[in-house]
Amino acid sequence: MGNKDKQLEAFKKAKKAEFPLIPDEEGEAWTALGSAATPSMVVTTPAGKVLASHVGPIKDFDAFLKEIREIHKKL
Repeated sequence: MGNKDKQLEAFKKAKKAEFPLIPDEEGEAWTALGSAATPSMVVTTPAGKVLASHVGPIKDFDAFLKEIREIHKKL
């Protein structure tokens, strides 16, 4: 929330993120999500259908990744 394109690109490069990051400089997406906590993640289809979401740190990344893979299989 509040990041510009340049900041997101720097983060993406530093963390080697292979997923799209969406700038929300004005906080519009953050507000639409109900002022979600940081970190928050929303997994969507290209059309914008929400497939999964998570608020806060991911405590069991392997379980979360398994959940995302199961969702992806159903598409």
